[in-house]
Amino acid sequence: MSRLRNLMFPLMLALILGGLSAWLGRISEVKLEEVALKADEPQYLMTQMRGVRFAEDGSLGESLSAERAWQLPEKRYVHFQSPELHLYQNGRQQYQVRSAQARYDTETRQVLFDHEVLLDKPADGERPAAQVSTASLTVDTRAQTAYTDQAVNYRYGRSTGSAHGMRYDHKQGRLDLPAKVKALIYDTDSQR
Repeated sequence: MSRLRNLMFPLMLALILGGLSAWLGRISEVKLEEVALKADEPQYLMTQMRGVRFAEDGSLGESLSAERAWQLPEKRYVHFQSPELHLYQNGRQQYQVRSAQARYDTETRQVLFDHEVLLDKPADGERPAAQVSTASLTVDTRAQTAYTDQAVNYRYGRSTGSAHGMRYDHKQGRLDLPAKVKALIYDTDSQR
């Protein structure tokens, strides 16, 4: 009989604790109700936004600011109003691009700038300042390239011109103008 009493207490304690645990589990359950978002309304909207990405060495790599930014549900593009993108290398600004609108592809890290696009590259020790204006421009932030098939006007140091389409490769410091090029070119050595 005393042996039965010795077994009863732990058995009762286990049953009480098990029941308490089940009851607490049931009352603490949160029932989630999934609400389908409207495909044509933003999933989120930000105003006066600024985002920064750092390089592997911890220095500033990219910064993107805009008056407004939004993304539609289940889409990989983020849309911007009055965006301004700055790209850096070793903490120094390499170039900036601004426009009236833009769309950023979160998978490819490419930005499509649209309407009144202006690309500025400050002068450095090797090359003079450059400026390109066009209707639309795609910037690949990984490859550090910018390209368009629209009409462009450019200034490179004191040299100026226009063309139909362009491709700029920052790593090579090269601006390619494929068609209808008109230019007034000055020697770049005398422009520094």
